[in-house]
Amino acid sequence: MAFNSIVFCFLFLPIVTIIYFLIPKKIKNIYLLIVSILFYSYSSIFNTCILLLITIYNFFAVRKMDKLVTNRKYKLIEILIINIFTLCYFKYYYIILNNLFNDIAFKEIILPIGMSFYIFTILSYVIDVYRRKTNSESNFISFSLYIFFFPKLIMGPIVRYHDFKEQLDNHDFNNSLFNYGFKRFIIGLSMKVILADTFSRILSSYESSSMLGSIIIIILYSLQIYYDFAGYTNMALGLSNIFGFKFKENFNYPCLSKSVSEFFRRWHISLGEWFRDYIYIPLGGNRTSKLRLAINLSIVWIITGMWHGASFNFIIWGAFLGSIIIIEKLLLSKIKFPKIICMLFTFAIISISWVFFFNSNLNNITLILKNLLNTNHLVDNQIIFIIKNNITYLIVGLICITPIIKNIGKFFQKKTNFLYNCFNSAYLIALMCLSTSYMISYSYQAFLYFNF
Repeated sequence: MAFNSIVFCFLFLPIVTIIYFLIPKKIKNIYLLIVSILFYSYSSIFNTCILLLITIYNFFAVRKMDKLVTNRKYKLIEILIINIFTLCYFKYYYIILNNLFNDIAFKEIILPIGMSFYIFTILSYVIDVYRRKTNSESNFISFSLYIFFFPKLIMGPIVRYHDFKEQLDNHDFNNSLFNYGFKRFIIGLSMKVILADTFSRILSSYESSSMLGSIIIIILYSLQIYYDFAGYTNMALGLSNIFGFKFKENFNYPCLSKSVSEFFRRWHISLGEWFRDYIYIPLGGNRTSKLRLAINLSIVWIITGMWHGASFNFIIWGAFLGSIIIIEKLLLSKIKFPKIICMLFTFAIISISWVFFFNSNLNNITLILKNLLNTNHLVDNQIIFIIKNNITYLIVGLICITPIIKNIGKFFQKKTNFLYNCFNSAYLIALMCLSTSYMISYSYQAFLYFNF
């Protein structure tokens, strides 16, 4: 079941929320676990069984590891291997064999939705228990809810267990948090169905044939993936707030970054912190020689690319960004450029990187990049037509990747709180009505990160 579906917005969520606020506090966790299992089972009961088996194994295996005085490292390695093997089997088995043996027809294995996210969630728990940063959970219901909690199950954010545990026994109805969560959910829904899906439809109807066409394509790639994933994250965090949980932010206006390194500290923050804490720092981090630093960054970014998929384009995407970050840290870190130049350059580099991310076909990548330098064909009629018919979406999309709207709202809230609240309520109602009309008028489009 997807957050951007009519069934979820107008059937599942209202019923689940009303019942949640009516039942006694002592059974709220059990209720949320049952609801989360039903939510995941909507797409596939088989996938739910796989996740249940993974959850049961890790619960008992980590409990056993935590009780060990000696040989804890061997138990850790065993748990890590089983979890990573499970992820690799579902994610890479078919693709690798299909590429190695083109003449043999292998049965395709469907990747359970959200597996990359919940395996990484489990791995963070396993490693934190091993490092004594948190205690192993003795309550199977609590641990299962940590894994299955439906707002974060499919596409994160990747929440650390100690952050979740602190709120397990304290989440309850909070009027201000509920209102804030409801607001975030509506904003996230509108980001997805109004902006991200519109940009997706534009991209599917146009093939680059000029320099301007390629520029617009790479800008649309950036806007689509931002509003798709940031929209989902707003919905996920908003839903968590509705049920009394408050997790860390996962986006912090990354498109205003002044370097690629900074961009990925502000984009999908929970995943970036995961790679930093569990791979980059154990490798030595940046407290090493320049050569070792370059190797560490290369390893992290190749793994990052592979995490997104086994296709060659993801590895190129990871290697490209890793190379840029290495250059930044080793060559450009001491050179001062004007902030606006840094921001525009970073946005351009990130936008170009999405060309590799979105296209598994080398011919498509070559065509877009070739036309980006095609001074003999600057403009084509189709791209002019697309810009004229979608200029409002483009302007709104570019404005909303900045905090301009948020800052204007804060300004008016300070001046006149009553009028601000009236306008804010009308604004949210209008967004919800408009989002609903888009969901009804256009065919359903899955979130991009469902594939990971």
